[in-house]
Amino acid sequence: MELALIKLGGSLITDKDKPYTARPEVMQRLAREINYIRNQNPNLKLIIGNGAGSFGHQSAKKYNTIEGFISPYEKLGFCLVHQDVLDLNLLLAKILLQTGLPVVSLPPLTMAIAKNKKLLESNFSSVENSLAADLIPLVFGDVVLDKAIGGTILSTDTLLAELAKYFLFQNKYKIILINAGDYPGVRDRNGKVISLITKSNYSEVEAALGLSHSVDVTGGMKKKVEEFLAISSLGIDCWIIDGNISDNLVQAVLGKPTSGTLIREF
Repeated sequence: MELALIKLGGSLITDKDKPYTARPEVMQRLAREINYIRNQNPNLKLIIGNGAGSFGHQSAKKYNTIEGFISPYEKLGFCLVHQDVLDLNLLLAKILLQTGLPVVSLPPLTMAIAKNKKLLESNFSSVENSLAADLIPLVFGDVVLDKAIGGTILSTDTLLAELAKYFLFQNKYKIILINAGDYPGVRDRNGKVISLITKSNYSEVEAALGLSHSVDVTGGMKKKVEEFLAISSLGIDCWIIDGNISDNLVQAVLGKPTSGTLIREF
């Protein structure tokens, strides 16, 4: 059985340069494409994760939430970041539901605990049970409690990577991970898209990887590539594609990608 973990990047579904500005028309198109994917392959299981975009990253930067909380001001900030990412997720969920997709929102705050900004404990039973019920779990980058510093942020990329590992070790699924963003893939120093990244060529690629030009507290493209390269060693193919191009997501999920960056072990 196949399982596709799809990230709809914050840069894709929001305008990251305009605080709290969603792109509903993009969400609607992506919803139609995901619905088409599901109809083409009814046996395919899906997990969708959305980035925080111009919602969560704004407040997270203001309150420096990724570094923890001590003061009442920082604790309030932690809660405000959670509310911001919930707001964006609610917008996306409504659009996906209107398209006929049986999505159920599952806040990571309720399923993960960190220590010193590293994932310490996780309980993905709600995701697993949702898949078993033929529902589509809808997750997102979120704040999580942290046993050392109070709280921090668990990015969508990290969460999807952990979910990919969790389901891989069950030996039930063939897994693919796809990141659809507002970029054509990973670019080299000359701006050309790198079609393949592996452990053997990463040292050449690394120098070209920069942080996001917009507000992004979770590490930008470099962090994405490192997360995906780490799980590629488990035999999971990871794609970074341009979600602005119609049907690009469809082609990637159905195994016929024509552009973007593939990250794999060899």
